[in-house]
Amino acid sequence: MFRVFFVLTRNELRGYFRRKASIFWALIFPIFLLGVMLVAFGRSNSLGEVRVVFEGDTASGTAQSCRRDIEEAFTKAPVKARYSGDSGADTVLIVFPDGDAPARVLYDFNGPLASKAAARTIEIAMIGCVARARGMPSDSVVRFENTTTGKAPFDYGHFFATGILVMAFMIIGMNSTAEGIATLRERNTFKIYVCFPVSRLVFLGSVLTARIVMMLLSATLLLLVARYGFGIQLPLWRLQALRAIPIVLIGSAMLLSFGTLLASRGRSLAEVELWCNLTYYPLLFFSDLTIPLTAVPGWLRGAIHLIPTNQFAVAMRGVFIENASYAQMAFPIVAMACWALLALTLGTLRFRWYQD
Repeated sequence: MFRVFFVLTRNELRGYFRRKASIFWALIFPIFLLGVMLVAFGRSNSLGEVRVVFEGDTASGTAQSCRRDIEEAFTKAPVKARYSGDSGADTVLIVFPDGDAPARVLYDFNGPLASKAAARTIEIAMIGCVARARGMPSDSVVRFENTTTGKAPFDYGHFFATGILVMAFMIIGMNSTAEGIATLRERNTFKIYVCFPVSRLVFLGSVLTARIVMMLLSATLLLLVARYGFGIQLPLWRLQALRAIPIVLIGSAMLLSFGTLLASRGRSLAEVELWCNLTYYPLLFFSDLTIPLTAVPGWLRGAIHLIPTNQFAVAMRGVFIENASYAQMAFPIVAMACWALLALTLGTLRFRWYQD
């Protein structure tokens, strides 16, 4: 039995590597999508970069002091500043007055989010600077207090890397697995397995094992490129990376089980593809993988937390990024294991060799 299992797993991997489309979606597309999302949203807690230009009476003592405060404020802001003497589109222009007139901050009110965030950062720094120049402590005018309790700042790089990793696992575990099984059934290839004979568990086990190998390869390539190609500070060589391996395996088993269930009764490849699309896209858009779902209504938020792929992303980010313990991530871990057991049981019981 083990020899048959090994041969089937080897053949499954060989067939996977022969399909260029499978290689593209499993290994190349996740890296391409990561690059696109980083270009669009930035990385490392950044909303992007904006050009800041100082004009007017920049030689006065107040202007010099305020400029230092503004530059210091940008070191802690969620937007990066690039100081240049040339103004243009998407530029925040600060004009210091010659006299007692108020300073002017010019920017496009309908422009990108980075410009708006930069203007707000400048506003806060200027309030403190002017208050200090008039002999008033800045906290007597306005005081900002941090209400976070040790939580790390939101990082788009970490968010995209882990979200796209789960998305790549969905492609391999659900779509590829379901379509591969449906293709074999449609071509009556299963007749050969029945004649050997090959049990359902051995066949399905070889398919799932080959897909797990592809998932691990896809995860390794994506995380290495994210760390060394895009400069995302992922904890690849820390203990928390090893602690994330069980999360990856449980999540992989869950998605593979869903793929098996989707293909268990499909009469044709077209029918299975339809079921895959009807399952994949809702899971993709409502699982907080590539776009933060911060504006989701409260009545929908509870339902989203129950989505299997969302639990995978939460557990992955908690253990791998935030170094949370397994106890803290107990609910998503147990939920993923239950989803995997349920889907695999149903997929095995409903599995059929022939179209009719």
